[in-house]
Amino acid sequence: MDNKTILGIISIILGILIIAFPLASNFIFSVLLGISFLILGIYYLMIGCSFWKYSKASSIIYLLIGILSVILALNLMFSILGFEIFVGFYFYLVGFMLLISGIIRLITSSVKSASLLSIILGILMIILGAFALLSPVYVAILIGISVIAEGIDLLISRDF
Repeated sequence: MDNKTILGIISIILGILIIAFPLASNFIFSVLLGISFLILGIYYLMIGCSFWKYSKASSIIYLLIGILSVILALNLMFSILGFEIFVGFYFYLVGFMLLISGIIRLITSSVKSASLLSIILGILMIILGAFALLSPVYVAILIGISVIAEGIDLLISRDF
């Protein structure tokens, strides 16, 4: 077995586990995302402190981003609700961007099918955002389905 097949099988198993244990998986995702924001926040705080003698304006911006990242990290690490809101906001943001992009392309482009697809994907992302804000179980199911789909893609794709 090659590496892609092994990764595909692991992805499918992981996706099934995520769907089977939604709250535990959301807690794990929330903590991991919180840790990554904490590391990012600490990095920006260090950059902000080291830039102080060169540019006070950029240093203040780095410090503010660092403080906000640490606050977000602590919220994500100790609250599944924070993760749920974060994912829901992400879906809404991507959905609105796709919707606006599709409308602009529909007006300006001669290829209408791609524009309509972008509008449909935008609406679907907004709906997924609403589901993500309703319950963390929906977030786990969406993440699990995407991991399973990635595993299936790894299993059936061939390198030519």
